[in-house]
Amino acid sequence: MPSPIFTLPMPSSYSALVLREWGDVPGLRSALLAGMADPESPVIAVSEQAQQLRVLGAHLPPGWGLKLGALFDSAAHGPLGLAVQSSPTLGDALKLIADYGHVRTPFIRFALRYEASGTRLRFIGTDALEESFALALHEATLVGIQSLLKLVAGDALQSLVTKLGFPRPAHAESYRNVLRGTLRFGSAETSITFDRAALANKSPLADPDLCQLAVAQLRQLAHAIDTEGALIAHVRQMLSATTGAVPALPDIAGKLRLSSRTLARRIAQTGTSYRAVVDAHRRARATLLLQDETLSCAEIGYRLGYDDGANFGRSCRRWFGCSPGDYRRKLRERVE
Repeated sequence: MPSPIFTLPMPSSYSALVLREWGDVPGLRSALLAGMADPESPVIAVSEQAQQLRVLGAHLPPGWGLKLGALFDSAAHGPLGLAVQSSPTLGDALKLIADYGHVRTPFIRFALRYEASGTRLRFIGTDALEESFALALHEATLVGIQSLLKLVAGDALQSLVTKLGFPRPAHAESYRNVLRGTLRFGSAETSITFDRAALANKSPLADPDLCQLAVAQLRQLAHAIDTEGALIAHVRQMLSATTGAVPALPDIAGKLRLSSRTLARRIAQTGTSYRAVVDAHRRARATLLLQDETLSCAEIGYRLGYDDGANFGRSCRRWFGCSPGDYRRKLRERVE
């Protein structure tokens, strides 16, 4: 029986990188696209990403995971990348990866361990990790994490101890080109250990308010994945990827290949409603948009799907206990 993890949603940003890098290889593009319901969707199922990884493993020489990880930048990690980059210290950044890394890659979860020898970020594999791409996925994740932490970690990357829960591969020497610190193969686990003193390293891009907004979004997505099930998680991921007006229920249903009535019924079976899910999304997005002084409150309301500014005002009073303008002033005072 397939792992339940395969039904979970994940952002399509990693899939897009795969297609951009290897989509022009003769015979490979059609294989990479096979089984994808909608290659243009901002959200895909874990099963679709897994199929792409199987294809890469079958067509590319060993070491392709390192190359994939090198393609990742902070933008590819969405709100996780934003939260890590804007977190106050390296210790805060590591905790965010441990708490919310699975929102972006449900294949792997993370655990943070504080020990006398250092602080260890341990990879916890799932039963969805197949032998055909497990090593490559660990390679890509290790490279991606080091890249994401590069600014805040600084010279601390040189003292990293990276363990891999796999025998030393034939392409092990190529690790030196993309990973810093000490490498140990054939370990009981895959993990990254930082010197304890490095946790206090301050991020040059620290922005507590921006970090808080990104974490709020991650917390909502993690709650959906961990407690609400695949369907609600998928809906929340799709709303999270929306930059314009909030899509109507029929639009979301169409992307999920369901009727509106079926989607509404299945959401209701989880104890919530599409209206409640949208309301939570709008509240989080309103908080972010109200910090942009170049946008009028009317424009923000329109972007959130409110045709009438008065309705946006009523929602803000329900969410924040004040009008959009008053809440914007509170946010400004908080920054000052």
